[in-house]
Amino acid sequence: MMELKPITTLVGELQAKPGFRFVFEGPAEVCYKCKLKEVCALKLEPHTIYMVVEVLGKKHRCMLREGWVVVARVVEADVEAYIDAKLAVPDAIITYKRPTCKNSKCKHLEICQTPYVKEGVKYRILEVYDEKVLCDGRRLVKVKLIRAPLT
Repeated sequence: MMELKPITTLVGELQAKPGFRFVFEGPAEVCYKCKLKEVCALKLEPHTIYMVVEVLGKKHRCMLREGWVVVARVVEADVEAYIDAKLAVPDAIITYKRPTCKNSKCKHLEICQTPYVKEGVKYRILEVYDEKVLCDGRRLVKVKLIRAPLT
C-alpha cells in the first residue's frame, strides 16, 4: 500500500490530536507577518483536507488563533467524490476529472463538485461504495480517494 509522506507543520492546540481532520483553506492575512509561516500556513496546500497523525508537542504562540499552536505531523486525508462508474475499481490509480453538472439543486452536488479533489491530479481509489447516481445520462459512483504519491 502506498503511503503519503507526513508533513511537519503547526496545528491549533485543541486540534492537535491524532485522527483529527481539518480543512486548510489557505493562509490568513495575519499569517504572512508570522515568523513561523514557512513551517505552518505556507507548508500546506489550500482547499485540502488533512489528518493529524502524530503530535510532537512543542508549542508556539499564534497571532491568528490568539493562543497556541503545536508541532504535529499531518497527511492529506482521504476524500469522497463521484467518478465515472467505468473507472471505479478498488486500488486503481485514476486522473481525476470532475463530472460536469448543470443541476445546481442536485442533492449530490457537495460530493460531486467537491473542491477537495483536484482536477487532473492522480488519486488511488480506496473504496467503491454501492451508491450510484445517474447524472446527465452518465453513470457515476461514489468512491473514497487518496492522492497518489508522486513517483
